[in-house]
Amino acid sequence: MNDTLHKFHSLRVKNLFNYIHEFQLTGKEVPLHDLRVEMKKYKSLIKFLSFVYRKQKFKKISLKLKYVFQHSGEIREYQILQNWLDKNQLKHITSLYFPETQLNEMTESFRHKIAEYKKTFEEAVRFCAPYIEDTNIILCEQYITVLRSKLEKLFVKKIHRSDWHELRKLIKQWMYATNWMPDSAEYNSGYSQFNKLQEMIGGWHDLELIKETLSAKQIYLSIDVTVQKEFAQAWEKLNHSIRTKEKQIKELLETIQSGVESNH
Repeated sequence: MNDTLHKFHSLRVKNLFNYIHEFQLTGKEVPLHDLRVEMKKYKSLIKFLSFVYRKQKFKKISLKLKYVFQHSGEIREYQILQNWLDKNQLKHITSLYFPETQLNEMTESFRHKIAEYKKTFEEAVRFCAPYIEDTNIILCEQYITVLRSKLEKLFVKKIHRSDWHELRKLIKQWMYATNWMPDSAEYNSGYSQFNKLQEMIGGWHDLELIKETLSAKQIYLSIDVTVQKEFAQAWEKLNHSIRTKEKQIKELLETIQSGVESNH
């Protein structure tokens, strides 16, 4: 058994139930965000177990967790959108197209299913815990090596914008996996740069989702002059922010790529 992996799993289990309970009680933004972070970490364990053992074994529980994650993601995206609209003082767009009542309804819909979702978590823990107990530290080390190799292979070629989101997920999987080793520093060379990159991509992805949501609502067709002005302001700010993020991401990608190439 890998004690570090076991502790990582135990902490995820504790946090999953704590945060979903807190969200059940409060419906607030912070516990939902924290719950989703913990779900990502637990899903990273299942990906690892699927790699080591037969993938088909984990398909059913993976799909169940994916459903909970997607449901919570709908609320999280709405929260991010509302925060951005509020930050930029786009009050008319918010009240007409993205009212607080909609968020409340989405939150209540999720909270209504929390008893079911807790059972999904319990099922995942019952299923995964024996594999966690039996997994040797060498398997963790091999997995980290495979992930790192995949990352470095990506960085020796041009990474297109359409690949950024998947790149971010691979970086996070590798980052989580390095925490399964007793001496994580031995395996996380370049951690700070990779972490900075994945955070940048996350911020860029949020802006792209906001832009997509605003476009889907067809706010630009409104005959309300105030709404038209707000939408023009929002569109300009979004495009400027996205261009800035993309420039920063490309610059950091080039820096990391130069480092990877120099090590080969």
